[in-house]
Amino acid sequence: MHGFSVYLGQPINKSYIRHMVDIGYSTIFTSVQIPEEDESTKYRYLEELLAYLANDTLTYMIDINPSLLNRSFFQFLKQHTSAEFIIRIDHSTSIEVIREIVDNGFLCCLNASIISESLLHQLNAQLDSFDRLCYCHNYYPRPDTGLTASYVHSQNKRILKYNANANIYAFIAGTTKRGPLYKGLPTVEVTRDVHPVVSAQLLLDHHTQHVIIGDPSFEPDQAQLLITAIRDRHFKLPITLYDEQCEYILQNQHTVRVDNPEHVIRSQEARHYCQSDIQPNFIKMRTYGAITVDNQLNGRYQGELQLIKQPLPQHPHINVVGHVAKHDLPLIECLRPNDTFEFNIISRS
Repeated sequence: MHGFSVYLGQPINKSYIRHMVDIGYSTIFTSVQIPEEDESTKYRYLEELLAYLANDTLTYMIDINPSLLNRSFFQFLKQHTSAEFIIRIDHSTSIEVIREIVDNGFLCCLNASIISESLLHQLNAQLDSFDRLCYCHNYYPRPDTGLTASYVHSQNKRILKYNANANIYAFIAGTTKRGPLYKGLPTVEVTRDVHPVVSAQLLLDHHTQHVIIGDPSFEPDQAQLLITAIRDRHFKLPITLYDEQCEYILQNQHTVRVDNPEHVIRSQEARHYCQSDIQPNFIKMRTYGAITVDNQLNGRYQGELQLIKQPLPQHPHINVVGHVAKHDLPLIECLRPNDTFEFNIISRS
C-alpha cells in the first residue's frame, strides 16, 4: 500500500494522479489542516479528487485535527463507497476520538512519531482489537528537524510490541518540493536529499511497512523505479557496457543469491545463461559498482556474474564487463537476497 501525496491548496493535477495510480501506488495522503491552504476550497478539491478516482480501489489517508471531526465530515466521506478511508490524528489523541472514528466505519491512524508507551498500554487495555488502527510518522518540512533512523526503529518496535501486525507508514521526499520551504517532506532527516529508493529502503529496514512520497510531485521515471523496487523487489540498473562478448548474459534477468556474501552481489542464474567460452578481457581493478563475469580461466565458475560492493583487486580470471551509472550506484546497497535485477545499457565504452 505504498502511496503519494495530493495537497488541497490548488486544483488537483489529474494527469499526475492518474499516472501514479496506474503504475501501482494505492494510497493517497492528504491533509485538511495545512495553514497555507485556503479553507474555502480545500473540501471542494477533496471532493474533486474523490470523484475523479471513483472507479479506482484506493486508500485515502486524511490528516485532520480532532476538532474538525463531526457528523457532517463523516457523512461526506461515506458518500464515496469505493474508497477506504484512514483518518489520521496528528495530536490530541484520546480513546474517545479513536472510538468515534472506528464507530463511524473508518480506520484510525495514530501519529507513530510521538506515540507513547502509556497510550499503547491504554489502548491495549481498553480496545477489543487493534484491527482498526494503523500508524503514520510525521514528515518534516524544516531541514534538521527530521527524525533519526534509530528513533523510527525504536518507535516502530514499540508499536509492534503491542500490535504485531501493525501497518506503519512513513514519508520520503519527492522531486517537486512543497512550500513554503521547498526542502522536501521526509520522515528521516538523512534521507532528505538521497536517492528515493535508498530512502524507502531505509524505512523498510526499520520496520516501516508502507512508504508515502511526501512532496506534491515525483518524476515519472523515478516513480516507476521506486514502486518496482519496493513493491516488486525488482531493480533496473542503468549501466555502461565494456565487454560485448558478455552482453547476452547481461540482457537476462538475475536474482540475488540467498547466500549472498558481504563484498559482492552474486547472480543466481548467470552461469546457466553462459552459452560459450568467455575470453579474458578488461582485466582491471574491480571498483564499487563494477559488473564482473568470470572468464574461461575460472573453470566451472565461467559465467559467474557479480556486482561489486567493495573495491577488489584485478584478477586474470575475472572480466570487468560494465559499470552501474553513477547516479544509481546507491541502488546496489538496496538489493536483498531473492530480489531480482536487470541491466539497462545506456552507453558503451
